[in-house]
Amino acid sequence: MRVLILSANTGGGHNSTAEALAEQLDKMNIGYEVVDALSFISEKVSQFVSWGHSYVYRHLPGLFGRVYRYEERHPAKFIYEQCAKGAEALQEKLRSDSFDAVVCVHVFSCMMMTEVRRRFCNLIPNYFVATDYTCSPGVTELRADGYFIPHRMLFGEFVRGQVAADRMFATGIPIRSAFYKTIDRIEARRALGLRESGKLALLSCGSIGCGHLNRHALMLAAELPADCSLVVLCGKNEKLYAQLEPYQSERLTVVGFTSQIPLFMSAADVYLTKPGGLMTTEAIAKRLPMVFVDAVPGCETRNFEFLTSRGVGLGAKNWKQAISMTVGLLEKEAQSVQIKEAMRAFLTGVATEQICRYILKRG
Repeated sequence: MRVLILSANTGGGHNSTAEALAEQLDKMNIGYEVVDALSFISEKVSQFVSWGHSYVYRHLPGLFGRVYRYEERHPAKFIYEQCAKGAEALQEKLRSDSFDAVVCVHVFSCMMMTEVRRRFCNLIPNYFVATDYTCSPGVTELRADGYFIPHRMLFGEFVRGQVAADRMFATGIPIRSAFYKTIDRIEARRALGLRESGKLALLSCGSIGCGHLNRHALMLAAELPADCSLVVLCGKNEKLYAQLEPYQSERLTVVGFTSQIPLFMSAADVYLTKPGGLMTTEAIAKRLPMVFVDAVPGCETRNFEFLTSRGVGLGAKNWKQAISMTVGLLEKEAQSVQIKEAMRAFLTGVATEQICRYILKRG
């Protein structure tokens, strides 16, 4: 069996999902290939969409939120038409490389695969993996054989999004196996070269590093109790790293792009972050108490609402409140224990295993 995983270069989350599925397929000795679906339109289009998404996400979050709310209320016909431009090249890829199934981890890639089915009557099994705790705009345009959704409590929302109930499977969001491994906190800190004593707060706003993190990181560092330290994960935001690097000290560690996120989560006591689908799921698997700040309105607002309503994190109205809540969690062990218990009940299995076994069974 051979599986094509179609992602899209719009932030790190979707590519992380693709990597998690690829890791599981590799364990099961199933052949696979991961491809950026936007490249079937053209490499220039892929690069432009990636740049545009990062720019708006980082510098114009309000605009991002307004566009998202508009898309929630209107059919995504324009976006579908743009994605459909890559259908012919994708069909040729499927024909020449003989895949047995396609897994789409982005609405854009599944729109393209939907057009392949419509235009070329290609009946290769096609699956969609939702990576946010909501039925995203554009899902109504998709035609897939299976929809893997983040949580059973979202069934009703996806049904309202015109997804057939018998094609939905509440598997959770796929994350890499490293996030399920339990690592002693002191051992993790020692491996990372961090201070072993006291509590540690982790701060991140995704691979793009949005949300004016330079100001807020310094504000949080100043508010921390004397025995606490802070690690700031800057992701691919080199400007942010350059802004914060001069302030590094025993109590403030600034980290650029890293593959050691599971280890940093094991080392931490509290995580202040925006509510991205992937990073929150990773932290839930690590049982790392979170404080959410809605830095970028849109799908993450829906994540914010869903996750806080289920007690797996605290929701802040603004950065000032988020900093106060983070300090509070560092000082209130009982509240952290309560969040960890909610996290334990939230995850019902390993998503990658459930998804790949289903695909193998159908194939």
